[in-house]
Amino acid sequence: MTHSAKRRTKGGGTLKTIVVARSGHQSVGDHLAEMKSWLNARNIAPRELTMLHILKFRVVFRAIFDLDHEAEQFVRQFG
Repeated sequence: MTHSAKRRTKGGGTLKTIVVARSGHQSVGDHLAEMKSWLNARNIAPRELTMLHILKFRVVFRAIFDLDHEAEQFVRQFG
């Protein structure tokens, strides 16, 4: 499951919000560490990377990006 949405900031910019579900076979901490390591290796700094909930053995995360191409890379890797 992957979901994306765009929203405007107060300054007129656009933020891209990505929601991805990952297998529950790893801990939340392991998933976050994997994502953060991948992001750091590419010098991508999301505004937010948060675990939203666990549903049916899936861990759901939200990431918010300033740049569309960074969000698209994240979806290709984790979506």
